[in-house]
Amino acid sequence: MKEVINEKKEIGYCRKLVRKLYKVEKSKEYPGELKFCIQYLYYQDNKWLEIVRIDNYLHQNKSGTHIHFFNKKKVKWMELNFKEAEKEVIRLAEKIIVFLEGEQNGKNNDC
Repeated sequence: MKEVINEKKEIGYCRKLVRKLYKVEKSKEYPGELKFCIQYLYYQDNKWLEIVRIDNYLHQNKSGTHIHFFNKKKVKWMELNFKEAEKEVIRLAEKIIVFLEGEQNGKNNDC
């Protein structure tokens, strides 16, 4: 396995995007020869929360791209490549953060 991308960058107030991409040998689990994970983190109540993560790592011995949501045990399976997954992580996370910020009722959220 060869690391292609491993970065964590701030993308806004109290927001970070973590991107990991690896070149792997072609296999049943990774027919496209890429293994990836993209996480959207949001800082709230003095800790970084994983709001959304999309990856194609094995999940309960099943291969394929899937989405992990904040405070949910179930994942959503969806065919996405690395670039599509990045756009989808941002889109979904921003929807969830609007809800979280509404629940916070104006409390200060110092990053």
